[in-house]
Amino acid sequence: MVTALLLFPVVYAVFGSLFDTDFIGGSPDFVGLGQYVDLFQDPDFVWSIGRTLVFVTGVLVIGIPLGLVFAFALSRATGKLRFLRGVTIVPYLISGIATAVIFRLILNRDFGEVNRVLGFFGVEDLAWFSNPTLAMLASMLAQVWSDLPLVILLILGGLMTVDADLLDAADVDGATGWKRAWRISIPLIIPQLALATILLSYQALTSLGVILALTGGGPVDATRTLPIALYETAFIDLETNKAMAIVVVILVFNALLTLVYWGISRRYDLEAA
Repeated sequence: MVTALLLFPVVYAVFGSLFDTDFIGGSPDFVGLGQYVDLFQDPDFVWSIGRTLVFVTGVLVIGIPLGLVFAFALSRATGKLRFLRGVTIVPYLISGIATAVIFRLILNRDFGEVNRVLGFFGVEDLAWFSNPTLAMLASMLAQVWSDLPLVILLILGGLMTVDADLLDAADVDGATGWKRAWRISIPLIIPQLALATILLSYQALTSLGVILALTGGGPVDATRTLPIALYETAFIDLETNKAMAIVVVILVFNALLTLVYWGISRRYDLEAA
């Protein structure tokens, strides 16, 4: 029963994407894969896939190294400083819309704190939301800030399982700091690191609230990712069947990410055995 409830929206989307509905009147027309053909013949949709891949890649490139740095720092926190582990979750509890509002303020061209800091280094006021490249970067930073706690806690959980005797032995052998982390800790937390990477990819791939409220997909469609294309198709163009086809495309990307994680985990388990 639970499985049926979970699968029903997916089946409904797949089934609905095979039809074309005229809202003025008449019954739905079966078009088969016609919606998908139309989508992939649309240059704007193809570009939205490219922008989505750029966005996801940027979020991973920024988020995973930051997650590692903060996780290692928190793993060394002792005494009263351990409360920082709990505080880490706060950004994850804030909605995407609220996150966008925060970043619209701190990246504001006239009074934003980021431009003030950059001004000390001789960088002129940056138009974060007028420049296509900067708008994409701003979207990445906002998404990373929102989801970074998830990455940190997953990696931190893995670090807590690393055998202390191995770390002590590494110290004796002269491997300290990041050298010890690279040779001992990171290889032992590959499953957690892979899971953090896949979940962060999921979050970036399906992100709507942050981008919609921060840039609205602009300027000049520079941040029009797949979720933005889905939103516009469903609620502005009112082409629900085509929107369902976009949902299926996003599901396929998510399925591919799941297969990647499954492959990494299986390989790790075989090597461990």
